[in-house]
Amino acid sequence: MSNDKQQTSLDYFLDSFIKNGVSLSPFYLGKFREAKEMYNDEMEAVIIKHCAEIGTSNASAYLDGYKQGYHRAIENAKYQINKWIDKELKITQQ
Repeated sequence: MSNDKQQTSLDYFLDSFIKNGVSLSPFYLGKFREAKEMYNDEMEAVIIKHCAEIGTSNASAYLDGYKQGYHRAIENAKYQINKWIDKELKITQQ
């Protein structure tokens, strides 16, 4: 576990072999590397999926905020127009 990275079970297994003086053939070392690459690829896929889900959720919330803002602006415009019409009607009725 160097550089604050979490050690995988494969790394632990390989380290325990090395510490106990067990040598592995190049074939098995290659299999360890393949397994580690598959693990890293799987972890990367999980992270990408998670980030995509968060991004979609945030984008949806962002769009909802815009939608609510536009509705408030329309309601405010309606109120101001009605207020102006009422004021004009009062002036013309006098």
